[in-house]
Amino acid sequence: MKTSKSVIIALAFVLGIGGAFASKAAASKQAAEQWYVFTGTDQAQISDPSQYTLSPSDPNCTTGTERCAVLALPSATNPNQPDLAHITQEERKN
Repeated sequence: MKTSKSVIIALAFVLGIGGAFASKAAASKQAAEQWYVFTGTDQAQISDPSQYTLSPSDPNCTTGTERCAVLALPSATNPNQPDLAHITQEERKN
Protein backbone atom coordinates (compact mmCIF):
# COMPACT_ATOMS: atom_id res chain seq x y z
CA MET A 1 0.00 0.00 0.00
CA LYS A 2 2.84 2.37 0.86
CA THR A 3 4.49 1.61 -2.48
CA SER A 4 1.37 2.47 -4.49
CA LYS A 5 0.93 5.76 -2.58
CA SER A 6 4.56 6.64 -3.27
CA VAL A 7 4.13 5.82 -6.95
CA ILE A 8 0.98 7.96 -7.18
CA ILE A 9 2.68 10.89 -5.43
CA ALA A 10 5.76 10.59 -7.65
CA LEU A 11 3.59 10.42 -10.77
CA ALA A 12 1.63 13.51 -9.70
CA PHE A 13 4.89 15.35 -9.10
CA VAL A 14 6.28 14.42 -12.54
CA LEU A 15 3.05 15.42 -14.27
CA GLY A 16 3.01 18.72 -12.41
CA ILE A 17 6.53 19.56 -13.55
CA GLY A 18 5.74 18.48 -17.10
CA GLY A 19 2.68 20.72 -17.13
CA ALA A 20 4.74 23.69 -16.01
CA PHE A 21 7.22 23.19 -18.85
CA ALA A 22 4.43 22.75 -21.39
CA SER A 23 2.79 26.05 -20.44
CA LYS A 24 6.13 27.91 -20.68
CA ALA A 25 6.71 26.45 -24.14
CA ALA A 26 3.27 27.58 -25.29
CA ALA A 27 3.87 31.08 -23.95
CA SER A 28 7.18 31.36 -25.81
CA LYS A 29 5.47 30.50 -29.12
CA GLN A 30 3.22 33.55 -28.86
CA ALA A 31 3.34 35.64 -32.02
CA ALA A 32 5.27 38.89 -32.13
CA GLU A 33 3.63 42.27 -32.47
CA GLN A 34 3.15 43.54 -36.01
CA TRP A 35 2.09 46.78 -37.67
CA TYR A 36 -1.44 47.03 -39.06
CA VAL A 37 -2.56 50.00 -41.17
CA PHE A 38 -6.11 51.26 -40.65
CA THR A 39 -7.86 51.08 -44.04
CA GLY A 40 -11.38 51.96 -42.94
CA THR A 41 -13.20 54.91 -44.44
CA ASP A 42 -14.53 56.25 -41.14
CA GLN A 43 -12.92 56.58 -37.69
CA ALA A 44 -16.02 54.87 -36.30
CA GLN A 45 -14.56 51.64 -37.78
CA ILE A 46 -11.36 51.69 -35.66
CA SER A 47 -12.70 48.95 -33.40
CA ASP A 48 -13.30 46.58 -36.35
CA PRO A 49 -10.22 44.35 -36.94
CA SER A 50 -11.30 43.67 -40.54
CA GLN A 51 -10.60 47.34 -41.31
CA TYR A 52 -6.83 46.85 -40.87
CA THR A 53 -4.20 45.53 -43.26
CA LEU A 54 -0.98 43.84 -42.18
CA SER A 55 2.05 46.04 -42.90
CA PRO A 56 5.57 44.67 -43.38
CA SER A 57 7.07 47.67 -41.54
CA ASP A 58 6.27 50.77 -39.50
CA PRO A 59 4.07 52.95 -41.75
CA ASN A 60 5.59 56.14 -40.25
CA CYS A 61 2.37 58.13 -40.15
CA THR A 62 2.65 61.78 -39.21
CA THR A 63 1.18 63.00 -35.97
CA GLY A 64 -2.44 64.05 -36.08
CA THR A 65 -5.84 63.21 -34.72
CA GLU A 66 -6.99 60.17 -36.73
CA ARG A 67 -5.67 56.64 -36.28
CA CYS A 68 -3.38 55.57 -39.09
CA ALA A 69 -1.82 52.35 -37.78
CA VAL A 70 -1.37 50.18 -34.71
CA LEU A 71 1.37 47.93 -33.42
CA ALA A 72 -0.44 44.93 -31.95
CA LEU A 73 -0.42 41.19 -31.51
CA PRO A 74 -2.07 39.26 -34.36
CA SER A 75 -5.59 37.99 -33.81
CA ALA A 76 -5.73 34.36 -32.67
CA THR A 77 -8.35 33.61 -35.33
CA ASN A 78 -6.89 35.64 -38.22
CA PRO A 79 -3.20 36.63 -38.07
CA ASN A 80 -3.76 39.12 -40.90
CA GLN A 81 -5.87 41.19 -38.50
CA PRO A 82 -4.79 42.80 -35.21
CA ASP A 83 -5.92 41.80 -31.76
CA LEU A 84 -7.21 45.24 -30.83
CA ALA A 85 -7.16 44.33 -27.14
CA HIS A 86 -3.36 44.16 -27.30
CA ILE A 87 -2.23 47.42 -28.95
CA THR A 88 1.15 48.63 -27.74
CA GLN A 89 1.59 51.61 -30.06
CA GLU A 90 -0.67 53.76 -32.20
CA GLU A 91 0.23 56.19 -34.97
CA ARG A 92 -2.00 59.02 -36.11
CA LYS A 93 -2.37 61.20 -39.18
CA ASN A 94 -4.18 64.40 -40.08
